Amino acid sequence: MINKALLKIIFICSFIIGGILGVIPLIPAFTWIAFLAVMFLVAPFIIIYLHKLKLIEDIETEKCLTIGAISGASAFLGFSVIYFPIAFILNLIFKIQSFLWIKVIFMNIGFLIPMIILIALLCGLMNTFSGFLTAYLYEYFKPRNRG
Repeated sequence: MINKALLKIIFICSFIIGGILGVIPLIPAFTWIAFLAVMFLVAPFIIIYLHKLKLIEDIETEKCLTIGAISGASAFLGFSVIYFPIAFILNLIFKIQSFLWIKVIFMNIGFLIPMIILIALLCGLMNTFSGFLTAYLYEYFKPRNRG
């Protein structure tokens, strides 16, 4: 079972990671790399980080599924908080074509919030799978006692 303090740590760490990954796609060539990292790689990083800090003793499937869902959704929220406003401002200042779609989305602000929530849920689902995969690979490669 995961306690509330650990849930806060998971949420804050993944929100910060999402914010850092929200700066990377401001360079148009790295947009998809950062987005795919938010979609799939946040949960394994958080699970390994928490295990190294000894905040989770055993990497169990149930814990990894929960950590994956929370970290994926909160990472995309952090990504959105950083990326969307900065890209909108860059589009207003420099008229960059790769950020033109963000201007259209901000003009229809009622569409932006449900889109962010939907993609955050999708990121949570994908990171749940990668958290499960992390737990499975950890169990598979864990050293066994040969006694």
